[in-house]
Order: sequence, then structure tokens, then C-alpha cells
Amino acid sequence: MFFIQKMDITPGMILIVFLFMFLLGNMIGYGCEVLFRRFFSAKKWVNPGFMRGPWLPLYGFGLVLMLTLVMVIVGNLPADMPFYNPWGNMPGHEGHPSGPTVYDLIPIALMWLSLILLEFLAGLIFVKGFKVKLWDYSNMKGNILGIVCPVFSFIWLIASVFYYYALSPFVLALFQNMFEYMYGGEGLVAHFSFIFVLGIIYGIFFIDLVSSLGLFAKVAKKTTKAKVLLPYEAYLEEKRKELKEKRKELLSEIVPDEVAKKVQERRKASKAVRKGISDSLRKLVLIDPEKKKGENYDKDGRPIKEDREEK
Repeated sequence: MFFIQKMDITPGMILIVFLFMFLLGNMIGYGCEVLFRRFFSAKKWVNPGFMRGPWLPLYGFGLVLMLTLVMVIVGNLPADMPFYNPWGNMPGHEGHPSGPTVYDLIPIALMWLSLILLEFLAGLIFVKGFKVKLWDYSNMKGNILGIVCPVFSFIWLIASVFYYYALSPFVLALFQNMFEYMYGGEGLVAHFSFIFVLGIIYGIFFIDLVSSLGLFAKVAKKTTKAKVLLPYEAYLEEKRKELKEKRKELLSEIVPDEVAKKVQERRKASKAVRKGISDSLRKLVLIDPEKKKGENYDKDGRPIKEDREEK
């Protein structure tokens, strides 16, 4: 069944390779989120995660989850059920290259549902445990607790299809190559330098994680007493505004007024075009198209909708 079935494999050996894949998903997901918020949502460079470093654990878990589903689910299904296997290295189907088939719907559906569940559980942990919303879909049609919604669930479906057909063969090959690199020698001893570097990176990761969770724990104590659900972005937005004001003051002393006015006019024209496109899309997916994201919360940080329900 397994591509390394001839080896005397222990769970610890596989775990170390999975730790590498988790870290890889962390950092790739962080990069994707930074680019998405820069060019599509926030329109500026922001840190999309709750940690200080370039980590997004949700994506790390997502990559490991999808890799595991492909290897375990597909690897245990009958060999006479052909799956997408362009390189013929799929566990349980080695040496049998195949293009897309109808059976591909099984792993794709499982990955899609698993990603939705992962997003919901992650959001619920922070909302219930730390009274912090890392993302807010409360103004999206069909949302559940503001944590999941049909639009982003559909995006997870696209991500599952894209991963399965475009990335899965490469991710699986990377996993196989990393395993052979680490344990391919005699005695199946892990590559020391690789383990050493991985350990250092994970040390930095856990220090960042503990520090960030400690901050959320302090916030949770205050919000529990005040019965407030704090939007994490609101805190970050205040810090961004402070930096923006300081930057404006500095530029006003350097850039001539005429140049500043022309730049401002071009920005307004570009903003008007983007607003027209954005308004059309908002009407399709939002409950109240005129309601801005910041209007989901009152001045104390309490979600307006939930506050009304309590009353």
C-alpha cells in the first residue's frame, strides 16, 4: 500500500515529515493571505495572522489534512478504482498512472467538508475561548455564527479541486522525497542537520504561539467581564491609523501641494471605479450591502447583531 512499505517505519518517523509539511503549509498560507489582503480585500500590506511571525496554523493543518486524506482514503480504496494519478505514485495505486476520473469526487468532497469543519472549529475556539474574532462573516448571507458562510465554503471547494489536480501530485512527491532524504540511509536515522534546523524553527514558532495566546488570554479576561466579543482586526486597525497619520505628517513636509493634489485626484478616480465593481458584488453576497464591516460592532467592540439579540 505505502510507497515506503519495504522500510520498518515507526509513527515517529512519519510524524517528523508531517511536522515539516505543517510548517510549510503555515508559511505558504501566510504568504497567500498577505497577497490576497494587499490586492483584493484590505488593499494594503497587513499581517493576516494572530501571531507576529509568518505563520498561519490553519493553513498548516489544512495542508496536512488534505495530504493525509489523499494518502489514507485513496490508499485504502480498492486498486481497481482509478484516481487521478499522473505520476503513478499514489499510495495503493503505484505504477498505474491515470487521468481525472469520476472517483476523484470522493477525496475532493472529503477535503472540502474537512476544510469547512476545520475553519468552523478554529473560529469557534477563538470566539468561545478567547472572545476574539479573527475573521467575521456575520454580514454574509447564510453565515453560521459569523465563522463560516456559503461564499467562503465555495472558495474552499475551489481550493480542494485546485489542490487535488494541481498541487496534490507535487505535495505527495515532496512528502515522499523528504521521507527518503531523511530516512533513506542505513539504519533509518534521521538527517541530523534537517532535524536541527526544523527544531530551531519550531522553537521560534512555539515562542511566538505562547506569546500570542498569552495576549489573547489577557484580552479574554477583560472581554468576559465586559461581555464583549472583540474583533481582532479592530485592534490592528487602530495601530494602522496611528502609523498612517504619522506618515501623512511626514509626507506633507516633503511633497509639494500641487503634486499631492494630482495624486489625490487619481486615487479618487481609481477608487470610484473599484467601488462600482465592489458594490455590484456586495449586493450578491451581503445581507445588507450598505453595511460596512466596521458597523458590525459598537464603540465597545460588541457585535451589534448579537447585542440586539441579548436585549
